[in-house]
Order: sequence, then C-alpha cells, then structure tokens
Amino acid sequence: MDIRYKLYPYPVLSSGTDDYLNSSFQFQADVEKGIRELKFTFTMELRNEGLNKKIKEGMAEFLIHIECPQTCYRNVVTADEPVFTRRIQEKFLNGKVSMCAFVVARKDISEYSNADFNPDYGSITFSIDRGSILAVGGQYDFTVIKDTEELAKIPSVFTICKYAADTDENMKIDMDGEKIVIALSDSSFQNYRMLANMPALLPVFHAMIIVPALIFVFETMRREGTEEYETRRWYMAVRKTLAKYNILFNHDTLCDIPSYVLAQKLLDLPIDRALQAITMLDDSEEE
Repeated sequence: MDIRYKLYPYPVLSSGTDDYLNSSFQFQADVEKGIRELKFTFTMELRNEGLNKKIKEGMAEFLIHIECPQTCYRNVVTADEPVFTRRIQEKFLNGKVSMCAFVVARKDISEYSNADFNPDYGSITFSIDRGSILAVGGQYDFTVIKDTEELAKIPSVFTICKYAADTDENMKIDMDGEKIVIALSDSSFQNYRMLANMPALLPVFHAMIIVPALIFVFETMRREGTEEYETRRWYMAVRKTLAKYNILFNHDTLCDIPSYVLAQKLLDLPIDRALQAITMLDDSEEE
C-alpha cells in the first residue's frame, strides 16, 4: 500500500494538507530480527492536543497498515499508546515491506472540532464515522533479506516463459518484477522445454540465454541508474553474489566494470562451462 494523498470531506492532519496548524504526525519503525520472526517497534509522534485527547478517551487510535506485495501479506495493528511492539513470523514477509501510519476514529464522533483547525473552517463541526482517517503519519519501507542459498543462486531469479506474439522471434526481457522474466517465441520456448530436462546442458542454457539477459539488465541500469530496482529480489541476488568476489554492486561498478565481465563473474565462467559441456556430450556420443 503506497500512500496517495486525497481530499476528505473533513479536516485530516497530514503533511500534504494545511487542514491543521501547528500540528504534525510522524512515526518511526525499528525492526529487530529474531530466529523465525521480526519484532517491530513503532514510535508515534503526534503533535496535536485534540487528537491525543481523543486517543486517551478511547474515541480514536493509532493504526499501522503492513503490506508485503511479494507474499500477499496484509495486516493491521492498532494501539492507544505512542510506543508499541508487534511480532510477525518471518515466513510472511519477503522483499519489500511497506508500513503506513494513521490515526483513525475508534467510535463514531459527532460534532468533531479541533482547536488547531485551519481558520478557514471557522466554527464548523464534523460528523466522523467509526474507522475514518483523522491523521496520516506517512510511509516507511524496508526490505526483508532472507539469508538462504537460493538468494545467491543467480539462475533462480530468472523466469523463462513464452510470450503471446507468434510473429516476433526476438527474446524479450522484463526486469520490473521480483524475478527477471525472459520471454521466448513459441518455437524457441518449445525447444527450451524439451532440452531443459537435460542437466548436462544447463551451462549451455546459461551461456545462450542468461548471459545476454544479464548484459541487457546491467546496460539498462548503467544508463538509467539502480534506484528503481534496488528492492527487487533479483537485484539483491546479484549484489550478494558479487559480494563473494569483493565487488560492491552499485552504479559506479556498472560504469567501471564491463557488463559482460560482471555477467561471467555471476555465473562462474559460463562460456568455459558451456564449451566443456558440449565437448563432454561429443565424447559420450563417440563412445
């Protein structure tokens, strides 16, 4: 859930409006990793006497919306204290996690007013329904990186599939998701499926398909920058694998080291392994 500021039929405290004066609402989230869970400590910083009074009276409450797109996890936690903790099992979170803070009405509030309303509202009062948003505290994003071997295996962050256009035989690459998608024409994909079950040919597939895809990805980021992709699962896999070679993966690296060199590092000299695999197949046929 990404916060998008919108108009409300009543005053809402947020950084995107001037409905309130001399008031603010922000929050901080600290994450502590346990054995199989993540502990979140939320600190609410609400500067408005009227809203704080509503929370103490039980008429309003703090609310945190937590969402992880990759695992489809969504949850809401509420509290009436400015500092509180919650624990979530790690299996529910992976990759980008977004948290948004709000103050919401816990009960229906009739004739709501606030001493810090913008003077434009005059003496107007508002009827607030239960669950309505009273304040928006912003958004905090962080990335859950699971320390598993799979994350460091570059081929595991690729998906090879068939695209619908039968007339175009070019390979297409999409790097906007958690995995890099390589789309092949129908005939190429059918040949790939037929040969993919032969483990001896995997180095050949890496050299023919994944290496050029990686070069395309690196060249794209060299031109456009890395910021848009840094929370992607495939980006973290690349960064973790290159770290084993003492290479810090960032935009400067992409400018300093040729893309084909980085691609070969990631796949552990795929060209050599592919040629060796083909040679071994020839030897077995002769025998």
